[in-house]
Amino acid sequence: MAKTPLVDFDIDGGRNLVHALEKAGLPISIAAWLCLQDSADWQLFIATPDVQTYGPTTIIKFVDRIRSAINSPVRLDKVTVTNTTNHFINNIPLFSYHSEAQPLHRFRGGFLGDVDIEDGLIYKIDRTVKASKAAPRPNAEAIRKARSIAA
Repeated sequence: MAKTPLVDFDIDGGRNLVHALEKAGLPISIAAWLCLQDSADWQLFIATPDVQTYGPTTIIKFVDRIRSAINSPVRLDKVTVTNTTNHFINNIPLFSYHSEAQPLHRFRGGFLGDVDIEDGLIYKIDRTVKASKAAPRPNAEAIRKARSIAA
């Protein structure tokens, strides 16, 4: 069981961060809060083809700058960036998709590949997302776009 519950504050904070990252130019294939059985704590998983193309360090730095710019309540140590070839991420069922009418989907218990998931809240799945033409940079324009979502 999760050590701490995922509450509306976390859910809204994650949603706002995901929207701000996309607005700032990060292509996101999968965004979900997942509670893995072995850690029993919630992590915001963000799968993007840019991790494979530009490296996880570039992407986590971008996430941190955008997160700070919008004063996101989501702590950086709660964010995991992964590439879109991660097999356990790709096993998240396709019934989920990004939609304003159906913005969240619950995933409870079970295995995704060999990873035991206790609980999950999926914001978005879009496996057609392509990598950026250039590495995402937290420049003034990206920060302005991200802040427009958070406002």
